[in-house]
Amino acid sequence: GGPYGRKTYIGTDNVAFGKALGKLLLQLVPKGGTFALLGDSAPNVQSRIEGVKGKLDGTSWKEIGGGVSPVDCQDDVEIALDLMQQLAAHRSVDAIIPMGGWPMRNDTGWREFVNDHRHLKLIVGDSIDVQVGLFNRAYVDGLVGQLPYQMGELAIETLWKINKKEPINDIITGTTLLEMLRFPLDLAPRDQEMNNIGNLAIVGYLFFAVVVGVVLYFTGWTAVHHRRNDRVVTASQPAFLYMILAGILVFASALIPLTIDDQEGRYWTKDAQDIACMCCPWLISLGFTTAFSALFSKVWRINRLFKSAQRMRRVTIRSQDVLGPFFALLTANVIVLTCWTVLDPLTYQRVDGEGTDLWNRVISSHGKCKSESSAPYLYILVGINLAVLVLANIQAYAARKIHTEFSESYYIGILMVACLQAIMVAIPVLFLVQGNPRALYLVQSVLIFIASMSFLLLMFLPKVLFLRNLRREERKKREKDEQLQGREDPDDIPGEVTSSEHPGNGEGGNAPEGRKGERMQRQNSLRA
Repeated sequence: GGPYGRKTYIGTDNVAFGKALGKLLLQLVPKGGTFALLGDSAPNVQSRIEGVKGKLDGTSWKEIGGGVSPVDCQDDVEIALDLMQQLAAHRSVDAIIPMGGWPMRNDTGWREFVNDHRHLKLIVGDSIDVQVGLFNRAYVDGLVGQLPYQMGELAIETLWKINKKEPINDIITGTTLLEMLRFPLDLAPRDQEMNNIGNLAIVGYLFFAVVVGVVLYFTGWTAVHHRRNDRVVTASQPAFLYMILAGILVFASALIPLTIDDQEGRYWTKDAQDIACMCCPWLISLGFTTAFSALFSKVWRINRLFKSAQRMRRVTIRSQDVLGPFFALLTANVIVLTCWTVLDPLTYQRVDGEGTDLWNRVISSHGKCKSESSAPYLYILVGINLAVLVLANIQAYAARKIHTEFSESYYIGILMVACLQAIMVAIPVLFLVQGNPRALYLVQSVLIFIASMSFLLLMFLPKVLFLRNLRREERKKREKDEQLQGREDPDDIPGEVTSSEHPGNGEGGNAPEGRKGERMQRQNSLRA
């Protein structure tokens, strides 16, 4: 049991009582001001004073200084009324909080005091009959009372448990508090945090612009060198390179619908918001499948050609002969996405966040794409696209010994490691930022951007560098051949006499042209 042999204490938690008084004042006037406290020396009253100060500490409400508050009414009604007049005389005081109902027990005196000081906010402890009557006539702004009936009921129940020798777990059993507050007609407007994306949408637009620029550059580079019949591009199968570029462009396009929300002042309608929600899975799934299926088909074709060459068999494998897996996976994605869109589409909804203001109004919410049962569709799409990833890795591993200009297995391996690391980091981060829409948007945008740029740079940059090095080597070889040719030119041999030195000789006039033809023949032979 407790001290003095008590099994438990049943009654009001006076610190909580004081906090309730402070909460009512905050509800009435959240902008703050200066308050004063009226109490006495009793321990329970001191606990209430502690609760009020604790609740208002750190808010815009401050207690009047100079030792003016709190004041002790000595549990006397008339002294309490006199002290109320003294506190009200301080012009800086905006609210007075008596810890008990002492001054209100003098009905007439209290009404006269209130009529003289209508500017004051008055929150009073206790809720006896006279106080409730004055509250109903607007002579007090709020009351915090006790429930004696509940105290008696809990006391009898506890005694019954003690008599039956049942354990009493709580040393202190606090009873319910009664709060009464006059609802103001000029209630302050709700200050709700909408958590819109806002200016962060610029990040998505910039990321998409960078991806589009890189895609256009590599598309032009592929077209130019394909027209020149450069080996590195021709061997890399331009049709599949164009498919990869198209897939990445579609994949990165998901950055645009991610920026659409219901921010006030923007021109997106509710229909546009709902369409944007369903665009994201469509763009991400179709773009991912197109890029990785093209990669799989491309490497598969190379593997088949090299295996046929090793068996000394001549075989022709056209690009369309290895596109079967691409069309099968693309069709599967389209079927699942169509069912999702028709049966249970994602819609843009505003979800209430945690916390309310002092009037129990929601203070935070965020927009989210939701549907009744989106999980099955997501699981199926993830399974399909994982199959694409696995197939691409299998073919890349089989092509690991093929020269770089024909196969990208080494760079595909780097790409897979990068994707795996991104997924391992992204999953816990996405889980942590679910309640923060702005952070969630940033994480999603960065992931899409990194995935797109990793794929583009690892698939195309090695080819660009390979071709550049090849051009440099060819230029060096050509310069070396020209130097060798110059040393073998007979015009450069000292002391040699030719007919060109005697332009007057009969046939000597045509000798320089003959030597020029011989020189051209030697150059052609060296180049060959």
